[in-house]
Amino acid sequence: MGNNQELMRNRSSLFFVFLLIIIIALLAYFLGKKSASKTVDNVVMNDVLIKQIAELSALEVQGNASIKSSNIKDDGSVSDNFKKLFMERTFNISVPYVAKYGINLNNQKINIEEKNKQVYIVLPNPKLLSYELLLNRSSAASRKGFFETSDEEAYNKLMQKLYTQSKAQLEANTGYQQQSKEKIRKIIQDYYAPLNFNVEVTFVSDLKSRVVDEQRQ
Repeated sequence: MGNNQELMRNRSSLFFVFLLIIIIALLAYFLGKKSASKTVDNVVMNDVLIKQIAELSALEVQGNASIKSSNIKDDGSVSDNFKKLFMERTFNISVPYVAKYGINLNNQKINIEEKNKQVYIVLPNPKLLSYELLLNRSSAASRKGFFETSDEEAYNKLMQKLYTQSKAQLEANTGYQQQSKEKIRKIIQDYYAPLNFNVEVTFVSDLKSRVVDEQRQ
């Protein structure tokens, strides 16, 4: 419920941002040429508004994180079958998650340059901003041997391991990072569209890759 409310707030904020830009563009057109140019320049070079747009462009992804832990090898041996009967301790856990990717611009500057109706913006790399396991929707299955009892401590440790491993996997997920870049680019391009400006949004990692390629050539 909280995630839905936050998503609705983000959508509402973006709507008002775009509405504001359309109004400014219309004012710039109907005001005199001199004042219009000044208004457009202020909109184009407004790094505070670009920061707000970029931060509101978070990419939300959902999925399931799962983990299995067992002291059984399932190799068909007599010892393994004996262990399975009396001392097995197997857990299968699956938990839905919600993750958000975007850029954190707290105490960071962004670079905006404009030349001949072309705007160049450099932003930090998108990264995993938040990660939450929806424990109220988790499912777990366990198998215990005759001599085994419920082990809440082992279960809690396995849940901690699940959280750590699944979060690390999402932090390293370049596919979601690329989707986040594309979403940010699209929304910022929409911001400049009413003013008839072309915009090129570049991220720090893209700049580094470009420098390395140029050095190799």
